[in-house]
Amino acid sequence: MTGLFDNRTYRFGIPAEGLVSFTVTVKETNLFIRTNMPHKKLVVDAILSARYSLEKYIEDNPQFFETLSPLPDDPLAPSLVRGMIRDARLCAVGPMAAVAGTLAEIAARSLAEIQPDGEQSTEAIVENGGDVYIISPVSRVVSLEWSMDGGGEGCVGMEIPPSPDGIGISSSSGTFGHSLSLGGCDLAAVVASRGSLSDAAATALGNRIKRPEDIEAQIADICRIPDVVGAFVVACGVIGMQGDIRLTAVTER
Repeated sequence: MTGLFDNRTYRFGIPAEGLVSFTVTVKETNLFIRTNMPHKKLVVDAILSARYSLEKYIEDNPQFFETLSPLPDDPLAPSLVRGMIRDARLCAVGPMAAVAGTLAEIAARSLAEIQPDGEQSTEAIVENGGDVYIISPVSRVVSLEWSMDGGGEGCVGMEIPPSPDGIGISSSSGTFGHSLSLGGCDLAAVVASRGSLSDAAATALGNRIKRPEDIEAQIADICRIPDVVGAFVVACGVIGMQGDIRLTAVTER
């Protein structure tokens, strides 16, 4: 699923049967959520707390926000910041390349936690500007959509197997959308066990592909990163894919 259309109609492209949908907006963070228990306040509280920790750290460490290069670990940083630093360093990008995926995972896990009344969401699908985190006991399909620099559009479904422990799917593009990319691919999507890692890896993969000839080697390099499940790329009409991922047709958009 790409979060690169201003009207966000892509969010409603594929129905998720048995789930309810709602949005959460906290400052610049705008989440679209599907879950079996709509505890919206849990998500709001989790994102407020995460953003407070992140913003306070950036206030004291502006380089964290500004750099496009990896940073060394900071043992005194909040856990979400250390996770962003770690996964960005694995992918050789700046730590803010992992922010959207990090917040998507935090939102999903806030729903999956057992509450004092014993209630717990068994399924949470959170989309944050092209970064998705899924906790689900059943398989789900994520829509990957892209526009080509020379005109035209493409769309394919990626089948995500049951992921009760959670899985991240992130996308990046060098030819459309608002996110910073230093490459030239139409779409780079990465699946990984952590939202921060899928986000950082998708950014890295998108940055590295300048032409179709780069696809094979760069996908292979990204897929060698521990906990990366697979990757999918479209560049100048050429498609590349590697890892444990399965594509399927999208019949409803």
